[in-house]
Amino acid sequence: MISVVIPVYNSADTIASCIESVLRQSVTELELIIVDDGSTDQSGSICDDYAQRDRRICVVHQPNKGRTEARAEGVRRAQGEWLSFVDSDDMLPADSLALLSAKAGDDVDIVLGNGYSLPDESREQIPMADFRHMAIRADGTIGVPWGSLYRRRLLTPWLFDMPRHIVNGEDYLFWLRLVFSTERPVAVVYESVYDKGAEHTSSTFKWTAEYCYELNELRKASIPQAEHDNYLPDMLDDRIANMFSVGVWQRRSEWCHSQYLADILADLRRLNRSLPLRQRLFLALPSLRLRRLYSMISQKLR
Repeated sequence: MISVVIPVYNSADTIASCIESVLRQSVTELELIIVDDGSTDQSGSICDDYAQRDRRICVVHQPNKGRTEARAEGVRRAQGEWLSFVDSDDMLPADSLALLSAKAGDDVDIVLGNGYSLPDESREQIPMADFRHMAIRADGTIGVPWGSLYRRRLLTPWLFDMPRHIVNGEDYLFWLRLVFSTERPVAVVYESVYDKGAEHTSSTFKWTAEYCYELNELRKASIPQAEHDNYLPDMLDDRIANMFSVGVWQRRSEWCHSQYLADILADLRRLNRSLPLRQRLFLALPSLRLRRLYSMISQKLR
């Protein structure tokens, strides 16, 4: 049996379609655990109505604790050997769970969906030694919990144990902890197995150097200390990308002397690397407005 967990918070406009997409799966041996995370709209009532009509559905109502803790509660309730997450404003194509479960052999603990998003990759199974580098770089859809299948015994409380205020990057930390919890290869499904709805958190999140510093400390704590040097180039690339996000949200005076930027520059020197001219120019721009404009133009020119 496959357990599907949906965390829900004020999703009255989309939750019915989400639930129905799970119930229409060609795989029928499943349970659906819906965690209503303190919704103040009609989401909870809608979920309860579906539970009365289908015995495969279990609805949990809890005070608002955040999406990560809602997922953790769903995992605690799960009975299936394999588990998948769906966000309440997204949908599953009808054969998603069938495609994923077909790759869920005894020799793997993780089945990654939407493998077409991985650049230059076609292997049916990716050795964990390679996949960890990909996870730290957040290649493709690695770094989001949805669209994949996980052996339930891997989903320990440690994967969800992070500060409540970490609301962007928490899925990335989930994956880092996950890939260091098993040595088995990762099976990959290259077909599309997930229909993503409108993105809200990442598009409106205001990055700060202080937040990124804390996120990186959590990242380092998620990777075994003895492995840090091996993965430093991968970690550094992601930190630089986050630094540019800081640059379009914070005034230069607020980050130019930050510990976050100082650590990035120190690790660049350690690896005998330097930022490309275009990136140095971006960071040197004194005006927040100019950096936003430069960032917008750069995105269009890619």
